Amino acid sequence: MLTTLIHWLGQSWLATAIDLILVFLVVYEVLKLLKGTRAAQIAIGIGIVAILYQASHWLRLPTLEFVIRHSLLYVGFAVVVLFQNEIRSAFANFGRNIRLPARFGWRSPKSPATAYEGVLLAVTTFAAKKTGALIVFERQDNLDEYIARGVKLDAIVGYDLLINIFNPEAPLHDGAVIIRRDRIAAASCFLPLTLNPRLSKDTGTRHRSAIGITEESDAFVIVVSEETGMVSCVEGGQIKRGLGIREVRALLSRALNATAGGAPPARRRRAPMLVEDSSSVDFATTELPSETSGTPAAGTPALIGDGRSARLRERGALDVAAIWQQGRHWLDWLGEKGRALAFENFALKLIAALMTSALWLSATKQDAIPFVLRGVPINYQGLREDLVIANGNEAREVTLRVRGPRDVVERLRPESFVITVPLDGKNSGDRVIILREDAHIAKPANVEILEIEPSRLTLSLERQVNRQVDIRPNFRGTLPVDCEIAEYQVSPPATVLRGPESQVYALQSVGTETIWLNIHDRSFAERYKVDVKDPRIEIVGAQEVEVKVTIRPVIARRRLDVILDAPGAPATRIEVTVEGPKSIVEKLRGRDFQALIGDEGLPERPSRRPVVIRPPADLEGRVSIVTVSPGDVSYRSP
Repeated sequence: MLTTLIHWLGQSWLATAIDLILVFLVVYEVLKLLKGTRAAQIAIGIGIVAILYQASHWLRLPTLEFVIRHSLLYVGFAVVVLFQNEIRSAFANFGRNIRLPARFGWRSPKSPATAYEGVLLAVTTFAAKKTGALIVFERQDNLDEYIARGVKLDAIVGYDLLINIFNPEAPLHDGAVIIRRDRIAAASCFLPLTLNPRLSKDTGTRHRSAIGITEESDAFVIVVSEETGMVSCVEGGQIKRGLGIREVRALLSRALNATAGGAPPARRRRAPMLVEDSSSVDFATTELPSETSGTPAAGTPALIGDGRSARLRERGALDVAAIWQQGRHWLDWLGEKGRALAFENFALKLIAALMTSALWLSATKQDAIPFVLRGVPINYQGLREDLVIANGNEAREVTLRVRGPRDVVERLRPESFVITVPLDGKNSGDRVIILREDAHIAKPANVEILEIEPSRLTLSLERQVNRQVDIRPNFRGTLPVDCEIAEYQVSPPATVLRGPESQVYALQSVGTETIWLNIHDRSFAERYKVDVKDPRIEIVGAQEVEVKVTIRPVIARRRLDVILDAPGAPATRIEVTVEGPKSIVEKLRGRDFQALIGDEGLPERPSRRPVVIRPPADLEGRVSIVTVSPGDVSYRSP
């Protein structure tokens, strides 16, 4: 649903209106931020460069456009460097404006102004003796950064302590004192200096620090001048000089959201008043005893009525005159607010509107350029549950050739387009889909699709079936030379596959994941997953099987010719059959064996004697003699 809303907004006048309003607000706030600062001249220079770039684009001046376009790559870095203070101030104000109230648990409520009577008494003393002092009251914004730079005290606020801290002979008199609630958090704190160029050159470092900390946070600062003894209060980057102690107490009370007596101040609110003549009354105000009253906020029209109206309402009757009078008051109030909204800072709003119009024209009236986008996915919807797209891999993506504004086209991705093909009511068989006619294509605004490749798709819709097939191990590699597989078992021996009918019945068996034999030299039993290479086929049966492999040693036999050369017997070629491990037997040669005439247990001086074959000494017990032919030879005693 969200995707549909976004695409609808992207192609409607409502999106254009929202876009223009947001850009206007951003430009207007930036202009307000730059107004009256040294950054205004720099912004004018950047604006002139932007106008030159647009002129070069509209007037077809390619060289100038090339130079400015490649120079604009560094404008972002230049803006951060040139406007770093303004940017920091803007973000600080933005965060301060969206801060949640203290009663939601972000910060503890401030102490009442009566807790700071000692501070006010100390300020009076500093002013009388012309002792410089800088006292910062922390409010919602955290000042830990500046507290860490000073000397931490965490002491109760008091007259004597402040007098000693700001004593010119004391080591902590330089810098500021930061008060958090009713305790002095730190002394000798160094604060950031303001860079406001509109301040007088006679403004000292102490006053510039006070203005700087209030520009960075919502702190409230009291400053006493060392030269004149003048007391000043600073809040929100604005300084008020030459104040008396009563004025300081009032400003401090307001800053801490408390009265001098510690009770919350009563706010003037619009309240309903009952008068005798409803035709002669106007907005009425009254003092309410508490902030918890449910009456409208200050500045809103009051509810109008009289005693007769109240009696009529009690009886359920409708007082048309009172409703008409109330409606007029509402209209007057809305008109007043509308005039203030339209004509306040009218020049800045006019400039912001002109700049917004220029930006909108630049964004929407760019030359359209072609662009090729590959790998745009296709979504199929409405296919019957018993059918499946047999050639789905071949019909999942297309290539689009589009045309649109440069800044839009350069940000295009395959996901920027949503191609949906409805398959409702389609039966099995080959179906031809013409994308221009049969598909729903959602695209970004101001982008035109010139060509779709391929322009038509042939979908093979097949019945989806289940079939049981055998599982065979997927052996890879070889066992050591002296080992071989005697047998293997797969448990369970079969699984069930689901997929297109033609693909499923084409498979006679499926394999397991790879089983490497070269890491085994004895029998083993391990579990392996069933692997189907075709992504269109789903395994709905056994996903994993146990494979037991029995490995046995390989025994080989070999015939060798051994020469018998012994005294008393003729030289004879003896055919010997040996048996043993394959790796050893394959390397044996006839000369490795020794042929001898046996004489043990025979009568004295026989005419024939047996032949004895001896294997190499290092192979005794590993290689055995199976047959010897001939087994005996004629012998003549020497």
